[in-house]
Amino acid sequence: MTMKTFFTILAVLALIHGIGFVLAPEEVAASYGLANSPSSVLLARLFGAALLGLGLIFWFARDSSAEALRGLMIATVVGNVVGLVVVVLGTIAGTLNSMGWIAALIYLFGAAGCGYYLTRSPQLSAR
Repeated sequence: MTMKTFFTILAVLALIHGIGFVLAPEEVAASYGLANSPSSVLLARLFGAALLGLGLIFWFARDSSAEALRGLMIATVVGNVVGLVVVVLGTIAGTLNSMGWIAALIYLFGAAGCGYYLTRSPQLSAR
């Protein structure tokens, strides 16, 4: 898979989830087994806004040079590893339903993919 394809997939996943969390936070949160309250709806919308921004960053970065992507990939690995740990712990604790494992797979895909390109691409690994 090329880096452009990888970033396109990350962008689409982030944008779809971001739109869902902004426009239908109650429904999306409920699909993950989360209770709805005014504060959880607000947090879901804020999370959606962050995902929209991240999705657009991935989308516009698709055509960037490998050198320009290094920082974005490092940040993506860090953010996705932290997200993976949080969502796995939340799913194991029963805070999230089985949809938590889907979120875990998305975080794992982002972290593993960026980690792969960081270690395999000489331009990204160079200092």
